[in-house]
Amino acid sequence: MMTKQHSLISLMIGISFFFFYSCNTCNRPEKVNNVTIEIDLSELDADSIYLKIGQKVLLALPTPIEASMLIKDWGVPNVSVMNDPANVSSYLTKKKMALNFGVYVTDMTTAGIHGQTQTVLLYKQTMLQLIEGLGLKSVIDPAILQKIDDNINNKGELLNIITDIYSTCTEFLSEDDRDFLALAMLSGGWVEGMYIATNMIDEKDASNLDKMKKIINENKLTFDLLWHALGNYEVIPPDALQLMVDMSYVAHLFGHKTVIDNLPQSADNINNITPKFFADLKSHIHQLRH
Repeated sequence: MMTKQHSLISLMIGISFFFFYSCNTCNRPEKVNNVTIEIDLSELDADSIYLKIGQKVLLALPTPIEASMLIKDWGVPNVSVMNDPANVSSYLTKKKMALNFGVYVTDMTTAGIHGQTQTVLLYKQTMLQLIEGLGLKSVIDPAILQKIDDNINNKGELLNIITDIYSTCTEFLSEDDRDFLALAMLSGGWVEGMYIATNMIDEKDASNLDKMKKIINENKLTFDLLWHALGNYEVIPPDALQLMVDMSYVAHLFGHKTVIDNLPQSADNINNITPKFFADLKSHIHQLRH
């Protein structure tokens, strides 16, 4: 179990991501540099700690567009790697819906970047089902959903629209005391982005080592923020604890203390990224995804 943190949490994360397309329709900044997340826990009751941390973290995390742009020049991912839209009917709990909302938005963004218009439209339908299941239908303007169809061949505007919907959903949840669902969306998006990227890298090919290092180092920054958000409060909600258990081995590989003891040690670690380390991480990302 993670120990109680100091009364003042200060997370200094230097992040420098970029948009390939400007996000004119979004409220979030295009770049987040030297983000400081400070929360005085002494002023919060236990039930509100999680909410406040989540709201701060939401502002610092990259969107699915930013994560997907890291691999945009590596070729077109095989559509079979992405989550089948037909699976949406099997997500019956709010936690599963939120996690897979993040997954599908990442898939939809990836398809949009590569001009796979019919795939984007398929994911639009799954997104609508999850929006309704999560009780978010009232916060999404029907006009913006129509804009997806109207701009299906306008790649830049399409990606703006997807990000706008995603940001609206996560921000509303964080303001509606359903903060864990917002973080679950972000976690699902992170896992899916890593899943797609790791599937595009053959770690047995030594020439791919730079790609391995890039995808791990860039995505570690996001994971660090997620892990802190899930664990930096006194009372961990059951759903958050289970998510931490699920992600513990990845956290361990990234150098974090986890909720599981006695995880195996290895000479290959985040400070020594090797094909073996990448293969280990890839295997556990695939377990999380499935």
